[in-house]
Amino acid sequence: MRAPSRSLGWLMRLLGLGMLLLVLNPGFGTAAFGAGGITVGPRSAAAQDNPDAVATINVELVLDSSGSMIQEIAPGLTRIDAAKNVLRDVIAAIPEREGVNVGFRVFGHEGNNTESGRAESCQSSDLVVPIEGVNKDALNAQVDLYEPVGWTPITLSLERAGGDFVETGDNIANAVILVTDGLETCEGDPCAAARALAGSEASVTTHVIGFGLTQEDQQTLQCIADEGGGLNLGAGSADELSAALFTVLQELQVIVETGFFEIEAFGDVFPRCTITGQSGATDSNPEGEAVSITLTDSNRVELNAGLYTVTWINPSGEETRITVNIEAGRTTWVRGSLLKFPQGAGEIYTVRDLAGITIWQDQITQGDFVWVLPGIYRLELLERVGDPVLISAEVQTLPGSVTQLEVFTAGS
Repeated sequence: MRAPSRSLGWLMRLLGLGMLLLVLNPGFGTAAFGAGGITVGPRSAAAQDNPDAVATINVELVLDSSGSMIQEIAPGLTRIDAAKNVLRDVIAAIPEREGVNVGFRVFGHEGNNTESGRAESCQSSDLVVPIEGVNKDALNAQVDLYEPVGWTPITLSLERAGGDFVETGDNIANAVILVTDGLETCEGDPCAAARALAGSEASVTTHVIGFGLTQEDQQTLQCIADEGGGLNLGAGSADELSAALFTVLQELQVIVETGFFEIEAFGDVFPRCTITGQSGATDSNPEGEAVSITLTDSNRVELNAGLYTVTWINPSGEETRITVNIEAGRTTWVRGSLLKFPQGAGEIYTVRDLAGITIWQDQITQGDFVWVLPGIYRLELLERVGDPVLISAEVQTLPGSVTQLEVFTAGS
């Protein structure tokens, strides 16, 4: 027998509201509510880092000390002085952390660049700093001693570099960064040497940076990179040499300038947010370049380190806005929750967060849900249709969870 609707409605409201929290993936995020939105910082757990990153990175800088390095790269600035300045900056930026080892080899630093000194110079290639940790004092001391003298035994240097790497394994990366301002002048085959390094037990990758070379000479070096599995970069100035070295070191994950942004997904459910900010600031361009990325198929994206604004449009049409801090080598993770609604009868409800942003403003039916940030939300009846069961409720959502809103009636 059906009870009168008004009495039943009163009884239902008197009995109240039950909420069942189905915690599918419990955890705690780093989001904090504030008047201006939410600021989210990087995760501190080790699992945030790139799971594909190697455990140990062994790098050998192989530097050209041939006589041509005395030439000017700019008025009053020789190639050798420009290289020294850049190397000091690079050494300062290399992190002293476990798993990073940097060595230094110099070639062409004995004899002289005349025919009489060729034989001695073509046999000069020495590991002056071993690949053991990051000994900045030793590296800088060798940079200070680094003077242009002889010929260019690139092949010999790559062959000898093969004996400098003693660690091998799936989680170990071994790499040579060859910086030269000329081509092989000691009758060797540097392309074959790079191929042998790549095929050795140590599996050494060879990156090459041409400093002050013509386009034709730079192209000649391409086979070293091709056979060695590395990059071939050109540099016509000190700034370009610095950029090239940092590019390779970032490629090797020795110096990390990027991090990841990830917004929590429940299957394929996550806000298709837009990430905006500025990156790549330089002295000549302090504002950097504008960045605007909208997530579509993936809930994760790599970004340059810095502050970004993340926005998305809620089902209500209103915008949620948060600020995230991307740190190099880390993942900034925005936690989320699903709020599931009960069966309605055509009523229109609003769901607002504590800041007053309307997340939802529509009818609710069984199966409707909305992605929200973890927090407290107030659901209120906006438009009375018939005799509604639910007038208002406060709901707390937890990170990584599905919050199922249940309404129990007298016949439940």
